[in-house]
Amino acid sequence: MPAHEILTGLFLLLIAAGGVYSVLAIISVLMSGREGQAEGQGDAKTALPGVSILKPLMGADEGLKENLASFCRQEYPDYEVLLGLRETGDAAYPVAEEIRRMFPRLVRIVISGEDLGANRKVSNLYGLQENARYDLLAVSDSDMRVGSDYLKTVVSEYQGRADAGLVTSLYRISAPVTAGAALESLTIALDFIPAVLVARRVEGGISFGLGASMLFSRAKFEETGGFRAIADYLADDYQLGNRLWRKGHAIVLSGYVMEDMAGRMGVREHLLHQLRWARTYRASRPKGYLGYGLTHLFAWSLFFFVLLPGSLSLFALALALLLRALTGIAVNRKFIVRGGQGWLKWLFLLPAKDLIGFGIWALSFAGGKVAWRGDVYRVTRTGELRQYHGK
Repeated sequence: MPAHEILTGLFLLLIAAGGVYSVLAIISVLMSGREGQAEGQGDAKTALPGVSILKPLMGADEGLKENLASFCRQEYPDYEVLLGLRETGDAAYPVAEEIRRMFPRLVRIVISGEDLGANRKVSNLYGLQENARYDLLAVSDSDMRVGSDYLKTVVSEYQGRADAGLVTSLYRISAPVTAGAALESLTIALDFIPAVLVARRVEGGISFGLGASMLFSRAKFEETGGFRAIADYLADDYQLGNRLWRKGHAIVLSGYVMEDMAGRMGVREHLLHQLRWARTYRASRPKGYLGYGLTHLFAWSLFFFVLLPGSLSLFALALALLLRALTGIAVNRKFIVRGGQGWLKWLFLLPAKDLIGFGIWALSFAGGKVAWRGDVYRVTRTGELRQYHGK
């Protein structure tokens, strides 16, 4: 058989697989509202338990003050907000102090310098947990911003499932202001969100946590070994949820979508973040990550057209662009829109984002080095962190 026929067959196989996945992704996105409502919703008459919101901080990211303040304005009867830092010299400390003064009865600052392992965020979280008043803990990254109904929503979803071990949330960047933030937003919207929803549909549920928001019982988490058991893992959110899932507790995907305040993210920052995420994903779910390569529909179609130009490859490329655009429109409708269509103006970057995404996927197999919060680490095959001392 001629080489060009073998190559054509290979490309068609890859494109067909990517096309099937894209259709499944669109269906999963459009069906997400109904499925999310079915996951769990507590009885309105059920008493709401006390909650400790844990916010690990490191560095003063853009918008940090308002991000933290949004968690202090919850329409919820009994909760506290704990702001954790490794040291008072951290740039986030003055912001934390300002928030504490704004909400003195609600907010406490916890300084904890103990090192449990390579992941300093986990050590920070351990210190917060040790100072928390309540059994129910809500952990959320510092770049997230929420409405006043956030806590009541996720707690009600937790109460709505007797077997719930964790309620976790998707997230979005609704209004990117730079090209880097737009690339990050498109990656979240067209790759991350559909991947989570497809995994839930295909696997009958999800088996991991997402760092945007995780609500769980301290007592149940301690059954897994707690924060000490995950102190050397980069993907602490994945590990936290997966260990609860392996103990037989359900992972509930919340209907509440968090707002990621990416600020003025640069393109380089986006690339480093995505490479870190890719190598984390590869270590955490190796089979799934290998299969993730099939989702790069536009890249495979473009390579097909460049290497074997013709009507068939041109049709494949056009179909890929159509499916990707439809995915973007579906995600915008279900997860992004807040009274306007401004997010869609960034869709022109989608082909570039898809090629960048394919490059990062391929590059992630070339090593295990990641940059994170000013330090460089090596990620082992099991997903653990090791301090990197090379050049």
